[in-house]
Amino acid sequence: MDYRESIEKIKEYIKEHLTDELSAESIAYEAGYSVFHFCRIFKEETGKSLMSYVREKRLELAETDIEKGESALDVALKYGFETQSGFARAYERKFGERPTKKINA
Repeated sequence: MDYRESIEKIKEYIKEHLTDELSAESIAYEAGYSVFHFCRIFKEETGKSLMSYVREKRLELAETDIEKGESALDVALKYGFETQSGFARAYERKFGERPTKKINA
């Protein structure tokens, strides 16, 4: 199996486990590589660090949940953010607005 194939399988794994606790260690283990090696090849293949990719995918799903009217706190906890304020900052960096503005719009 080449690296590209491994990366695609892991992207699918990540997609299926976004509400689970994901770490670089657990993802690398699933891929069958050491953490250092997998993080390096992931970045080479995707142009993004492994955990920034996970955060980006979580925020994309969070946006959908916010648009459905779920509370920012519930969404933050669902996708593994430790605090609502940390979630709000990450959300604002990605989408240019606070998650509460989506609800009130």
